[in-house]
Amino acid sequence: MTSTLTVNDFARHFGIPEHDMPAACRELILGRDFRYRVMTGAERDAVILRVLKTLKADLEVSGPGRQPRWEAGWGENLKEFIASNYDPSMLVPKFVRRKEIIRLDGEFVLPESETFETDYVCVLRAWIFSRFFRGVGALYEFGVGSGHNLVEAAKYLPAAKLVGLDWAQVSKQILDELRLHCGINVEGHVFDLNKPDPSLQFEPGAGVLTIGTLEQIGGNFGPFIDFLLERKPKVCVHVETLYEVYDQDNLVDWLAAAYLEKRNYLRGFLARMRELEAERRIRIIDLRRTFGSFYHDGYTYLVWEPL
Repeated sequence: MTSTLTVNDFARHFGIPEHDMPAACRELILGRDFRYRVMTGAERDAVILRVLKTLKADLEVSGPGRQPRWEAGWGENLKEFIASNYDPSMLVPKFVRRKEIIRLDGEFVLPESETFETDYVCVLRAWIFSRFFRGVGALYEFGVGSGHNLVEAAKYLPAAKLVGLDWAQVSKQILDELRLHCGINVEGHVFDLNKPDPSLQFEPGAGVLTIGTLEQIGGNFGPFIDFLLERKPKVCVHVETLYEVYDQDNLVDWLAAAYLEKRNYLRGFLARMRELEAERRIRIIDLRRTFGSFYHDGYTYLVWEPL
């Protein structure tokens, strides 16, 4: 049976009444194909078996050793971006697979549209930029990658200075091209989350964004948290896979948690943020699970502010 995500469904994911959905998000939802069907029976068994076989195989783990892979991956996006005469749609990351099974409301589902994941992320970014970054003077995205998130940020935050930071040198090159050929107010810097650069300072009233970034530093998130606490941005939003939100007594969640363990992805981050809140050093503004790709829910978001 085919279902579809409605404005009300997105409002539920974002924890708001439907009438509070920003017009920009509503327009995106109604203009995209969010039909899907839940995998059941033998199909669902095949999906679970695929995950289990992956967990049994050798997988690359996160950490500094993967930096050359990201340099090469973003390099592919840069080449296609230039070859297309600077079409920003060429900046969508290669790891976002088209027509792939995804995780939605605790189930594995098969979307009708090949671009379901990208389309959902477009709505999610519009929500985050409209709700949490309204009025920021500057937005710093750490792990900016191909720069595709800042391309969208420019639409919703036209007056803000946009700064992209990544450990890949090629990311800075992409942002330079975006500034020169697409007229986006953006600048790029090389920045390693494992060893934050103490010379980097924030503009007053800054916002901080990470999307699928912190998973690459595994348990070594302490230096970056300390870096942010020292600079006291106005608000921080992390769209990440958060180990602590998974229910170990739920099969679909257990598989995601096991995948994070196998890849050495982010663990302990949410627990640390809750400790900091208990110490009255930060305030957690919001925490929401939205949806996920095949192996884990990578689009859970945490919003917080320093105190």
